[in-house]
Amino acid sequence: MTEENIKKSWRNLLIPICIGIIIFLVALYFNRFGSKRPTPQTISLFGCVLGLIFIIFPGIRMIKFKTFLKQHNKH
Repeated sequence: MTEENIKKSWRNLLIPICIGIIIFLVALYFNRFGSKRPTPQTISLFGCVLGLIFIIFPGIRMIKFKTFLKQHNKH
């Protein structure tokens, strides 16, 4: 694997995590300071769940890629 491919792979993993963090923080902000009626609270809940999904799944892939690179460098 070339250095350029490794950089592209890290970038492809970091972009969804950054988007997930932004979505999660905005949803928490709307939950805290937004309307307390049920509909905005439900939308905020779905936003938090979506943000966590965008953080967790690429995070798992990032950990797997990191272990792959460690094993690849040993050989």
